[in-house]
Amino acid sequence: MAAGGVQKVSVLLPTYNERENLPLVVWLLERTFRHSGIDFEIIIIDDGSPDGTQEIAQQLEKIYGSDKIVMRGIISVLFSSGTAYIHGMKHATGNFIVIMDADLSHHVSILCAVKQKEGNFDIVSGTRYKGDGGVYGWDLKRKLI
Repeated sequence: MAAGGVQKVSVLLPTYNERENLPLVVWLLERTFRHSGIDFEIIIIDDGSPDGTQEIAQQLEKIYGSDKIVMRGIISVLFSSGTAYIHGMKHATGNFIVIMDADLSHHVSILCAVKQKEGNFDIVSGTRYKGDGGVYGWDLKRKLI
């Protein structure tokens, strides 16, 4: 947990073949947190992406600093977002945890962490299904998960 009562958010980003998306997602997160005055870390959990995602994550760590970008890889045949989130939580140092995908399916500018700070809520949940939201091409099992 963050030291001295300081509010800090840990963002868990499971990745697999996210080489192209990762720099943009990290930039958007960093910008959003900086503008909101929220301390943060982004924990990238990669499962051996063959497209070079890990190399991109290492470059981002050099750009933003190892206190902001934390690379945690897991190699597992059973890799899933759930497994990655559990793995990432073991390394999180924030008072709050945000879980999201790195595929740009979450709109970073309305991050739940920002909403939590604004309203001092204990729990904030985002959904793709509010208003005109939704998903395309997912089967029922994926939607339930």
